[in-house]
Amino acid sequence: MTSEFLDQDCEEILEYHGNTMIELTRKQDGETVLHDWLLFNSVEEASEYFYAHAG
Repeated sequence: MTSEFLDQDCEEILEYHGNTMIELTRKQDGETVLHDWLLFNSVEEASEYFYAHAG
């Protein structure tokens, strides 16, 4: 699943594939300025975070 958050300055993309990690990518003016993995202790914790922060 992918969720995109658009701001005037940047675009934040969360990608979640049902495990304990969420991929976070932040782009500004079409360039990637941050790429990171958010690690969680359980699938439930990761899915709760994703749905709470999904646009």
